Amino acid sequence: MRCDSSDHSALLLPDSTEHQHSHEAWVPIAALPVLAIGDLWQHGRQVASPDYQTESFKGLCITQESAIFVKAGLAVDEHFLLPLSRHPWHRLHTQSYCVAVTLGSGNRLLIPCMEIIRFYFGSSGNLIQRLFIAPLRSEALWIRKRLNATNKHLHLVLANRLSGVSAADIGRIAESKFAWRSAAGIFASCQKASVQKHPVYPYTGFPFEGVTDLEASGVWLPFGEQERATFLVYRLRSCSYQFPFHSLSYEAADRKVWHDASGGSKPGEGKYARSKPKVGEVKDSDAGENKSQHTAGFATRHKFPDLQRKQVWREKIEAMPKADVFLRRSDGSLEQVAFGEADGHAAVAGLEVRQTTTDEKEIPLPQFVQFGLKRIASNPEYAEPGVQVKLTCLPGKTNPVFTLPVVIDEDGVIASDQLFEGADGSKRQRRACFVEMSVEPTQLRYLLIVEGRTRSTQPEILATTKLDAAEAVLLKQNQG
Repeated sequence: MRCDSSDHSALLLPDSTEHQHSHEAWVPIAALPVLAIGDLWQHGRQVASPDYQTESFKGLCITQESAIFVKAGLAVDEHFLLPLSRHPWHRLHTQSYCVAVTLGSGNRLLIPCMEIIRFYFGSSGNLIQRLFIAPLRSEALWIRKRLNATNKHLHLVLANRLSGVSAADIGRIAESKFAWRSAAGIFASCQKASVQKHPVYPYTGFPFEGVTDLEASGVWLPFGEQERATFLVYRLRSCSYQFPFHSLSYEAADRKVWHDASGGSKPGEGKYARSKPKVGEVKDSDAGENKSQHTAGFATRHKFPDLQRKQVWREKIEAMPKADVFLRRSDGSLEQVAFGEADGHAAVAGLEVRQTTTDEKEIPLPQFVQFGLKRIASNPEYAEPGVQVKLTCLPGKTNPVFTLPVVIDEDGVIASDQLFEGADGSKRQRRACFVEMSVEPTQLRYLLIVEGRTRSTQPEILATTKLDAAEAVLLKQNQG
């Protein structure tokens, strides 16, 4: 490099780098989410990610006619779209593909296909890897999906080892034929080039058709006599196109546990804590399939404004212990009748990179617990000012949030008032948790926060004097 890495204008000059001594590095495709065009790396570490020139393109119409595939070395009317005299950094890869979008007045937007892949499918390394290594099949991305046609709520059960940060991207693929075509085109284009013994340059288009606003950073380049004719995108920053669902819930296999920084049980902190990976050595080899995968996050801003207006949440029901079962006699008494019962070979662990937002916080408690704690804090009827409030566990339990026991009548029918109905129409047992309050050093009081029957229903707050057994919890709730 011949200039200061902080001088973004100088970095765009053709003589800012030494072209005769370039270095080509091979990296796993799963690392693509953290590799953007124009980023500066040194000794295996990113040292800068300049914005260069940033532009907003409003009301872009994306269709098969307006957004076409071109090669980076294409010449039109004897003029190159990417003149080497002004942009020499692609000279060894002129056969790579871009999408050219017509802007009007002879101008165009030129987006490398690898950036389209990275931006729209790069929320996690595991997702993007699956789109490259095999023909697209739904079972590689989700086990089950269910769309409520009335409220357009989508529920996904993600495939093994896929992170929830990719749920929205997978939801778009699941419910949009254009997104499916775009995702499937990645492997298909690689396979086609390989069969024809051509250099493998993947290409695919936008995962939608319609009007969108794009924000991107890159560089303006001339075309013939016109100085600012082609905007070459280095990094897509934002896309306003709407996702094909109004809300999204998902289930994932990468369960989180409750613990504090010291590893002990401390549920009163009110957060899910992330486990800290040990520092290890990165090997230039395939990861072993029998090794647990480490996780590393990479920060990004909100790429899709549409998702900021929509609810996306994780259903953690699969992580809850099975509920006890109680029989309600005709006289109202409860009798417990059943208990829940449990029903690659390399020595190198893989590394999964996952997208995080720059304002991301630790994973919060379930929504009903958060709402319940706010009600308790704002109402002196529940807790007087200055009283210490914290979540606590039932005796013998390590998780403060638990599933309410199942209550059936003498005909074997489950009590409907104990069921939670999801936005997709599915039903499950409601959940609850205990809150401990220190009134005096030796006097403790407890409140029970009970999940509402739907996500939009406020939780119930019930007062107790001690940690009740399951039978008393049910009786108290039914009497309330």
